Amino acid sequence: MNDKHQHSAKRLHQNGYNCAQAFLCSYKDELFMDEKTLFRLAEGIGRGVAGLEEMCCIPILMTMIISYLETSDGNLKVPQSKLKSYACAKCLAMDFKEKIGSLKCQDILEENKKRNNRCCTDVIQIGTKILDECLKGE
Repeated sequence: MNDKHQHSAKRLHQNGYNCAQAFLCSYKDELFMDEKTLFRLAEGIGRGVAGLEEMCCIPILMTMIISYLETSDGNLKVPQSKLKSYACAKCLAMDFKEKIGSLKCQDILEENKKRNNRCCTDVIQIGTKILDECLKGE
């Protein structure tokens, strides 16, 4: 998983997908889901979940993807993997916060304005890099 997700997410975001759609759709091959389904699933959680500019959607989606691909046991009767999923998700979220400066969309947007050289596309790409490193086991 080289820079494939970064390039895909950038292209999708520049083509009008919201941040959540661009991020999630860039993992369509790994998730074995079609782009239209992922696009529809993610539509309402862009711009800080429903446009409220609260929790950034990228750490939420990273958590969903890593849980689906690696940490969840999928045991509906006796789930045993929640703590493992929480721990992995926490690491992803903290890494994101360290690199971006916040988990809150509004704070990220304000910081992007202060830094003329950073936009949401950059934030999405950083998220893909963090997730890809985790998926590779780095």
